[in-house]
Amino acid sequence: MFRKLFIVASFIVAAVIVINAQEIVTTHPQLKAVVLEEYTGLNCPYCPQGHTVAESILSANPDKVSVIAVHQGYYATPSDGQPDFRTSFANSLAGQTNLEGYPSGTINRHFFQDLSTGGGTALSRGDWTAAADRIMEEESYVNLGVSTSYNDVTRELSVTVEAYYVEDLPFGVNSNFFQIAITESNIIAYQAGASSTYNHKHMLRHLITGQWGDEITEVTAGSVVSRTYTYTMPEEWVAENCEVVAFITETKQEIITGVTVPLVDGINDGVVAADYSRLFTAIPVAVGQEAQNSVFDFTLLNGYDADQNFVLTLTYNAPADWTVNFDFNGTNYTDVANITLSAYETSSAHVTVVPGSNTGVAKCTLTLISSDFPELAEKVCEVFVVSGVENMIVNGSGTDSGISSYEFESDYTEALSAAGCQTLGAIPGYAFEQAVELGALAEVRNLYLNIGGTTPVLTLGQVLAIREFVDNGGNLFVAGQDFARDIMGLDATSGSITHKLFFQNYISAVYLNDGDAENNLIQSVNTDSVFGFIPSSALIDAYDGVFDPDAIRNSTNSFEIFLYPNGKAGALRAFKGSAKIVYLAFGLEQISNEDTRNDIMDRTYRWFEGWEGTGIVKNEQKNISLFPNPSNGNLSISDIPENSELYIYSITGQLVKSINSCSDSKINIAGLQKGCYQLIVKSESVNYNTTFVVVE
Repeated sequence: MFRKLFIVASFIVAAVIVINAQEIVTTHPQLKAVVLEEYTGLNCPYCPQGHTVAESILSANPDKVSVIAVHQGYYATPSDGQPDFRTSFANSLAGQTNLEGYPSGTINRHFFQDLSTGGGTALSRGDWTAAADRIMEEESYVNLGVSTSYNDVTRELSVTVEAYYVEDLPFGVNSNFFQIAITESNIIAYQAGASSTYNHKHMLRHLITGQWGDEITEVTAGSVVSRTYTYTMPEEWVAENCEVVAFITETKQEIITGVTVPLVDGINDGVVAADYSRLFTAIPVAVGQEAQNSVFDFTLLNGYDADQNFVLTLTYNAPADWTVNFDFNGTNYTDVANITLSAYETSSAHVTVVPGSNTGVAKCTLTLISSDFPELAEKVCEVFVVSGVENMIVNGSGTDSGISSYEFESDYTEALSAAGCQTLGAIPGYAFEQAVELGALAEVRNLYLNIGGTTPVLTLGQVLAIREFVDNGGNLFVAGQDFARDIMGLDATSGSITHKLFFQNYISAVYLNDGDAENNLIQSVNTDSVFGFIPSSALIDAYDGVFDPDAIRNSTNSFEIFLYPNGKAGALRAFKGSAKIVYLAFGLEQISNEDTRNDIMDRTYRWFEGWEGTGIVKNEQKNISLFPNPSNGNLSISDIPENSELYIYSITGQLVKSINSCSDSKINIAGLQKGCYQLIVKSESVNYNTTFVVVE
């Protein structure tokens, strides 16, 4: 059973002033502003080219762009007689970018799959403009206003920032951070690639709010948060040449929006570019019950200062005997409503879902389109109702690969239905996290992760939710071509330590490599009690030219169940406590033989539901021990089964020794280099996994 996941965190929170009405910041929905952090140095010969790009973006987008020039790295180290423009913040700022050269820059500290370099947020100067244009098209859930006051006698600066939350914080975002930088321009000094009298602009002088900002917590749509900070300016800084750049982040990365004001008596109300409308709901997932209403409240905003006509459309996918409709201003609709909102009006709509006797998931989508400005991007909001589901398909929600896992959902639903599963539903990965936190998956016993070829394969929130599910005895099926590589590979985008520990300790697999075109056939390990004697099948390219199923091997508490022609494993099953796990290092949709695909899902479902297989191999752990350990010669193994297969792997996963049909209790390990090794013993009655150490 899937219990609700509670995440508890401890915070040290500064005082937050939440007021009923704003004094500085606009309350009308805005698009995002750009914050360009440019990494540069006075001895960098190409950095003037970066300065030129930054200035062109700034001049082309008044009041929409802020620039912070961060002097950092080798080229920022001054030679004799040169000024030192570095700050104590610069190295940490650069560290989170993975920059590979200078000049580099980040646009809102955002990772752009097709533009970013080094696996981080750093961008080459030629990509800054394109990245900035994209950010300026996105809606901002928070507006930011700033005012400054400066006393030229005491040199005391006072900065007041004011945030207005147009919407709630996005799901999974627990807080924001105010960040305030002081920059200075018109600093005349040497610059390589230019002259000895170069005009340095937007130079980072200080971060008033510290390295990573001042936290904002417990905000909802309509909240205003105001804070005031003071700072005494050093004598050598020219106040009239300085600006204050204020911005809001979600973590150390991901800047939501920002504004720039003069340090001396500046003010900015946060107007960037009006966003024509908003459509959102606070609670997107509900637990449904037969014949009972599940009602979702939606907020609609007209972001323009004139009346605007809209088309509000409801589409949905639900079991046949469920009913779905929506209302606006007391009038009920089944699919389309033509509505009018006055200037800056806030209104509401409601979607009602009534489950029938059939179990499943209803996905309901409200879409808002401006009739007056149809060229503008539509606003979309999704909600889900879960009723009676015990077997849940979770579609991978990664977008970096350009592959949609929804294309393959039918492979799962058809195979599981053929296996006799009658309590089946499907939900996208991003909604899965929300469903767990809201308790909507309390009855789920079996999870099926349809990762396909999507990346990132799992968010941190999804890992935590799945781990909780397995710890409570839930069974897990995972299939995806790059699941292992995206967690354990060198360029992993899901490669946090939490992800890696999940792969090692829950999936119980060892990643060998990214695979290649030769991993094009799977053959069952016929000694396996659950998946033995499944017909072989070719693997196909299901992802438009990307074919490289991962190569893996089993680890503690797992059994290899399918092999590639090269003998490396492509799938395994495992145990984690009472939970059962099946992992395919390829997508289910890549199995060309439909009968084989359905057979795998049929056996998975029956095993999850209590079938123990043919009885050839059990999850049995015999009392096998090694001695001496550490060793530098022979290893003795107690109680080794007859005709066992022995495999010794290095700590890096390389097979260094294997013995077939071994019945000898002694193994000669002479010649192995000093270090830690893994020993795997396989027989018809046992799979055993342990480690030993070779010493000189």
